[in-house]
Amino acid sequence: MSLSFKMESNHCFSLKFHEVHIWSACLSANEASLPYFASILSRDEQERANDFKFSRDQKRYTISRGILRSLLAGYLGELPHKIEILYGLWGKPCLPEEKVLSFNLSHSGDYALYAFTQRYEVGIDVEYIDESLELEEMARNVFSAIEWSDWEGLNEQEKIHSFFKQWVSKEAYLKASGKGWLESKHVLTLTKTNDLKQELRSNLPEEVKIIYPYYFESFPGYASALFVEGPSLKPVYYIWEKDFPCKLSLSATVY
Repeated sequence: MSLSFKMESNHCFSLKFHEVHIWSACLSANEASLPYFASILSRDEQERANDFKFSRDQKRYTISRGILRSLLAGYLGELPHKIEILYGLWGKPCLPEEKVLSFNLSHSGDYALYAFTQRYEVGIDVEYIDESLELEEMARNVFSAIEWSDWEGLNEQEKIHSFFKQWVSKEAYLKASGKGWLESKHVLTLTKTNDLKQELRSNLPEEVKIIYPYYFESFPGYASALFVEGPSLKPVYYIWEKDFPCKLSLSATVY
């Protein structure tokens, strides 16, 4: 079983039942498409974009949501501005119940990530690794006793990367479940951070499955993680190209 979409070409792109699709995008590279993306947003999305104080944040929100709608249009075979996006109790975006597509998105700084599955709830998170933050107090609030004990044994550089790996992994889990951030820091106790590291490659054999949370490095200087509420799915990676609204199937880069 698969979902397919067609744009202006005869080429077809499909999401298979055993796959999770992960898309990455550089927001500043798509500023030329800003008027188009703004035109396909819903009224509430346009209002939210206008609520941002700084122009840079308005642009990033508009572009990230415009890319989301363009991708959803491709998977669903619908016009991007007509797609109804609903929100759960904690604000997680979703499609109406009759749709078989589940998705999630995250953006940090100049980059965005998107994840798509068939039916299975999915969460994805990306965070800039900000080495200037005071992490110890944050770690005390985020980590369980076991995680804190593991983290305390690391050197300073390891602590920085370990913290963000744990952070995005917990966020991805909570986004998949549709819950708010850290209603309990014991909601997902992770093993040692080294065990979270997984090789990011697209030529995985069909029988090889990933485990969740699935940590990967999507952009230099950023931490990323994926969580699916369901069986282990095969990750397939794509890069959103700046001319994608016209050449969706042809300009996709799989990595």
